[in-house]
Amino acid sequence: MINTVRFATPTEWLAWDEQPILPVALFGINQGNINLGREITYQITFWYLDKSGVEGEFETDVISDQHQIAGDIISTIRQNRLLVIDENIIWNAVSEKFEDYLSGVTMTFNISTKGEFNACDFPTKS
Repeated sequence: MINTVRFATPTEWLAWDEQPILPVALFGINQGNINLGREITYQITFWYLDKSGVEGEFETDVISDQHQIAGDIISTIRQNRLLVIDENIIWNAVSEKFEDYLSGVTMTFNISTKGEFNACDFPTKS
């Protein structure tokens, strides 16, 4: 179970929270594109992290748990008919990273959505 979700990288998050609540899901939007037909694609990196112990004694269990959580979230996103995500998603284990002995899983993939934009926020001359 994830206790905290933040729009931040792990380094940013650790600098903000003096007493972080774990496990955590972090995400950052790296880049994107706008295609014809008003499709917008976002490239997002996710980190699912928890403490693995000073000696890494819980590392295997933590990585396994965070991998399952990541899979559940991907499954939930795929059920949303308004969103399309990459078919093949590569994940990487995070092993005793950062200053708090965190382990888990990271992955980067694309999420696309089509919008029904009827107005423009771009200023026009009157």
